[in-house]
Amino acid sequence: MPAWEPFGKAMETWQETGGATVACRHCRRDGDLTLWAWADDYYAFGYLGFEFWDWPEFSPGFLDRFAHALGDHRVVVVGGKL
Repeated sequence: MPAWEPFGKAMETWQETGGATVACRHCRRDGDLTLWAWADDYYAFGYLGFEFWDWPEFSPGFLDRFAHALGDHRVVVVGGKL
């Protein structure tokens, strides 16, 4: 089974239900999908998202203030180019 396969199924479940777990390949224990760490925050799961077009890269200070305005929730920046 490819490593990504359990994550793909969990992502579908999370989108449908708002929650999902993924079993660790090594210890087989289930872990909350939203708590898995991704290199460079490649994926982020949440209930509120913002999309910014044609903005410069966000400074750490801006992101701190943005997180504070959201009640000190974790803020993840996911970027890409078309």
